[in-house]
Amino acid sequence: MLAFLQQLDHSFTAWANSLQWPLEGLLRLLTAIAAGGLVGLERELRGRQAGFRTYMLVCLGSAVVMVVSTRFASFQFHAPAGTHITVDPARIAYGVMTGIGFLGAGVIVHGKGSVRGLTTAAGIWCIAGVGLAIGFGLYFFGLMAALLMLFTLWLLDYVEDALPKVRYRTVLVRTDWRPKCISDCVQRFKNAGFKIIDVRFERADELAHVQIHMHICFLNIDQYINFERELEGDTVYQLMATREQ
Repeated sequence: MLAFLQQLDHSFTAWANSLQWPLEGLLRLLTAIAAGGLVGLERELRGRQAGFRTYMLVCLGSAVVMVVSTRFASFQFHAPAGTHITVDPARIAYGVMTGIGFLGAGVIVHGKGSVRGLTTAAGIWCIAGVGLAIGFGLYFFGLMAALLMLFTLWLLDYVEDALPKVRYRTVLVRTDWRPKCISDCVQRFKNAGFKIIDVRFERADELAHVQIHMHICFLNIDQYINFERELEGDTVYQLMATREQ
């Protein structure tokens, strides 16, 4: 299998190099579009904001920059006699990865104790690397990297859902003020199978009521939803708010 892949890579690269400029450059751009679109399609089907077109453009733009960089490094400069000019084609690639880092940071949203967009940011950064690889002429390597990205984002998502995951929530409960009302409320949650991480409270309505803030964790989301439904009809404890951490 390894020998077949090596032969396939060598044959495709040799064929691409035989096309000469600018057809070979165009082939690199088309391959980058295909790789970016392949991963972007998965993101689009999952309803992510950075989807099909975003991944295609990031991968295409990275490939364009790398093609220009390699052409720039091989350009014959008209320098004075005795002057030798060398160009590092990787310097532009450094700038691409830095710029993509800022783009990825823009899709990360932090609010109400939760962070979203990390996977999207990582995906954009990775697809930029795929574009750079293809733009440099590593066709087969870039396509394999895109397939590995697709495997990570798509198939491993189902594996992640099947794994037990600790969930955290902040719960606000309101009840009448009475002796031991805080400990009784905490015990109510413990009896339901939740682990209490932190508790704080504040008196309200001229000290007649108390609002109890609890930070809890659990494994079974259905267990928590059923407990919420129980509290909806509870005459002692009123569930005022809940927020996922």
